[in-house]
Amino acid sequence: MTLRIPIAIVLAGLLGGCAVAPTHPALQDQVLPPLIPVREFVANVEGTGVYRVSPDGASLAWKGISGLKPAVWVKALASGATRSIPLRVQSIVWSGDSRFLFLMVDPTGDEDTHVFAVDMARADAQPVDLTPFKGTRSRIQRRIENSSEVLVFSNARDKKVFDLYRIDPATGTRALVAQNPGNVTSWSVDRDGRLRARSVQDGDERYLQVPDGDTWRTTLRWQKEESWWIADFVPGTNTAWAVSNRGRDKEALVRIDLESGAEEVVYQDAEVDIEQVLMSRRSNAPLAAYSMPGHPRNRFFDAALAARLEPLAGGEPAAVHVTSMADDEQTMTVSVGTDRGWKYYLLGSPSTAPVLLGESSTSGLASSLAPTRPVAYAARDGLQIHGYLTLPPGVQARALPMVLLVHGGPWARDVWTYQGTNRSVQQFFANRGYAVLQVNYRGSSGYGRAFMEKAVGEFAGRMHDDLIDGVRWAVAQGVADPARVAIYGASYGGYSALVGATMTPETFACAVDVVGMSDLSRLVENAPAYWALGMPWWKRYVGDPADPAQRKVMDAKSPINHVAKVRAPVLVMHGVNDPRVKFDQSERMVAALRAAGKQVEFVSFQGDGHGNQKWTNNLAMYRHTEDFFAKCLGGRSSGFDYYQLGAWAF
Repeated sequence: MTLRIPIAIVLAGLLGGCAVAPTHPALQDQVLPPLIPVREFVANVEGTGVYRVSPDGASLAWKGISGLKPAVWVKALASGATRSIPLRVQSIVWSGDSRFLFLMVDPTGDEDTHVFAVDMARADAQPVDLTPFKGTRSRIQRRIENSSEVLVFSNARDKKVFDLYRIDPATGTRALVAQNPGNVTSWSVDRDGRLRARSVQDGDERYLQVPDGDTWRTTLRWQKEESWWIADFVPGTNTAWAVSNRGRDKEALVRIDLESGAEEVVYQDAEVDIEQVLMSRRSNAPLAAYSMPGHPRNRFFDAALAARLEPLAGGEPAAVHVTSMADDEQTMTVSVGTDRGWKYYLLGSPSTAPVLLGESSTSGLASSLAPTRPVAYAARDGLQIHGYLTLPPGVQARALPMVLLVHGGPWARDVWTYQGTNRSVQQFFANRGYAVLQVNYRGSSGYGRAFMEKAVGEFAGRMHDDLIDGVRWAVAQGVADPARVAIYGASYGGYSALVGATMTPETFACAVDVVGMSDLSRLVENAPAYWALGMPWWKRYVGDPADPAQRKVMDAKSPINHVAKVRAPVLVMHGVNDPRVKFDQSERMVAALRAAGKQVEFVSFQGDGHGNQKWTNNLAMYRHTEDFFAKCLGGRSSGFDYYQLGAWAF
């Protein structure tokens, strides 16, 4: 017999999961900001981004939504005519002649990226896959000036390394420019599409080679701890603009002689690394450099450009980045980022006012969002640690429930602007009533070579101590309730959450692990093929499981071997297509927790991998997390979101 339940009763039951009021004493009788629905964070149809103007200045492309599905929009600036291309893309690049739009796509979240092209000269043109190789990664290296062609690197021939191809989108013809002999980590090409150099790794040796007839000639060398990358070549010379920390601690903007290796430092930030550089095609010189010591630091080298861009910050801290320029370098798209979102502008001639193009998904909600402030404290060994603290607005910052939000990488960092590894998560948690602490623990990028190298061998060691010291700092400041602290993170942050739950269980009331590793030896052994050239780095920092002594240490630092110590509830979430941290890392951890009688919830995401691209999966992730934290921390939850009703259709 089939039981039939009226749809009205089903809907009533679903909608009955209404908002949950806070139960933590510090949040009761407080005037919290309006409760923002989950859908506004993950499926806001008004949110846009990645604006790119064509080289001829005639067209504009950007990421947006068509209906409720991701799409690329293209607009003819003169006529205002628009069209949408129904694709979920990672990046947008115009061809040098403005005819084609190149789109990088990861259809299933397994990081087998493809490069598509759309012929914008034809109104009915559909996206064409220029790299239709199964199980491979292809990415845009750079466009070629005044040409339809594009340079792409791909591991279609050998999954461990990347060859360089030149592709004509009009015909789909692919020409091999350079085959990787097995040790090339990067190819360097100039604006005209000429291969100018390659970086090579042989064991601990790193060196640059330049073409010399039919062979390659080694010119300069650097240490394995050093890093540098070419921003652009200086035409007619053997020099280039680069960002380098060769012979110094912090990465600086330099002009480098590619034969002798001599460097002239043009600009450096004494506190942190230079993160981005904007180059001029017309003058072949830097226009701007960007760094992030706490708040954004924008350094403009062109006075006229500075006069146009600095007013967009409104006299407040903001990251003001030129994201694309037409060939005349007058028409450009600019992003302005704060701790609450991004706004995007189109600048035409200097005599015209900037045009607001759009905003990120929560920029329109800025009045309900929380301010984020840079913080610093001394770790137990005296090392200065930097991070960010976000407090729920309208609430007295005393003994609040707190979320320790740990960034991934670990060779990455959290930043003040509304971006990075944690995107909108910190604002989501703050809106639910939690203090949010983000820590750039040792090993985080951006703070110089010495700071990063202090993380060698310190997984589940001093890297984790930095996090615990951050919690202690927040408690000592009176901000955090020591009995109601959660740890949340993705990737390495997910690993940290599991380490927190298993190895420092006295600190945390609960833990949320998203795509985190539970077994370090298996992580390294099952790494994707294209990690091959990066494995020496992993083995230096984490260990080599092929060495029995090192494997023993790695196993001791793997949460799966410490489940008996878990005291608090654990939420584990993972995309089934994850190529980096395989899905079985979470499956095995959850099985071990359940076998030990521990309280654990497990959520899997279909069609996604190491981080969700699908809004439906993000909706599920946020909803599970807010309900989980409401129980263990005592903040509020929005309850059922009506977008959940239609999520099955996407």
